[in-house]
Amino acid sequence: MASVVCRVQYLDDSDPFICTNFPEPRRPPPVTVVEDQPLSEQISGIHKLLEAPLKVGHTPNRTRTGLRVR
Repeated sequence: MASVVCRVQYLDDSDPFICTNFPEPRRPPPVTVVEDQPLSEQISGIHKLLEAPLKVGHTPNRTRTGLRVR
């Protein structure tokens, strides 16, 4: 079973126009991604590790502001 170790982190861009300063993000934790297992089955564990504020699968609708997520 092959695996890849990578570092992951998320960007909290819930309000991209906020003017206050934020501290540096913490160092991205290492995550082992198993190549034989679908990534969709591994995302919830990565989400839990990061303590990300948004729900898994939640993508803000950016087409209304003219920005498109690619």
